[in-house]
Amino acid sequence: MRVTAGLLPAEGPLFSTGRWLAAMSGRVPGSPYTFELGGAILHGTVVARPHPGEAFDLGTLLAADTARLPLSPATRAARAGRTSWPGCAPHLVVMLPGYECHALGPAGEDAAAVEALVGEIVAWARGRALRAVAFLFTRGRALERALGGQGFTGIPMSYSCELTPGAPLPARRAKEARRELRRLAEAGVRLRTSEISRPVPGMVDLKCGHSLKYGGNPDPVAAARRLEALCSGGALLFSAELGERLLGYGLFVPHRDTWYCVSTAMAYDVREARHTYFATAFYEPAARAAEAGVGRLHYGHGAWRAKLSRGCRAIELPIWVLALDPELKPLIEWSARTTTPAP
Repeated sequence: MRVTAGLLPAEGPLFSTGRWLAAMSGRVPGSPYTFELGGAILHGTVVARPHPGEAFDLGTLLAADTARLPLSPATRAARAGRTSWPGCAPHLVVMLPGYECHALGPAGEDAAAVEALVGEIVAWARGRALRAVAFLFTRGRALERALGGQGFTGIPMSYSCELTPGAPLPARRAKEARRELRRLAEAGVRLRTSEISRPVPGMVDLKCGHSLKYGGNPDPVAAARRLEALCSGGALLFSAELGERLLGYGLFVPHRDTWYCVSTAMAYDVREARHTYFATAFYEPAARAAEAGVGRLHYGHGAWRAKLSRGCRAIELPIWVLALDPELKPLIEWSARTTTPAP
């Protein structure tokens, strides 16, 4: 097996491209590695210490009652009553920094090649005295079949949401969408679509406000750097503007036959901005994508109920975990018994 810190093949999802890896640098703190064997490629990061609340933190995924995950009420109740599990770090997270795990390369769909690579990754992690190996939010039959064959425990954990452009909304939702768009127009808000290669004025401030609202620590420098990287090479900006002021936006990056929604924000303190999120993240992009013949819009994790109500379908993403330290095996088994995603 060849282990490097090199770039990944761009024929995979957006999350394997150099643009995305530059934008998300450091999002999963630790040492990143590219694992390659027989034409199959996987990307992973050694997470050296706990990061409670993060969706790459194994302890959080297995046992925490966190709003970041779409957990069923029964799972939340079970997790609220268990607080004495051992820590999981250091562990290896095998995942692209877009919260999806894909086997890449020319043999990425070859079951035998992927299984051989998984076995080598486990041996590599064991040789470094890591406590566990976790493949997070997997997509692909060959990969999941290989993990099951290597003794990993699969646990349903989250949803990614996708929308097929041109698919009709249910009648009630379509009526609601028309009403929201009408109210924006009545408030003097203009919706605009632009091709951009760098952030426009107001985007960084809106993103920092978004981070603050949802419990983050706004960092204008980091936000600007990430938006610069996401826009480089070309992006689509769906904006809502009142006069010269940006009230909200949805930023999409086209990649192959998909438009990826990579950033959204709105001015939460401005009354006229109320309906801009759905307009700039769903209604306008869906209409433009249908006109352009785009195959799908990708929205990722989080706020899945709102996304479903705007025409998306939810794709269940499991995690697969193997304990290398026997102390973690009871935790993994308990999590597999008690974890179900919200319906």
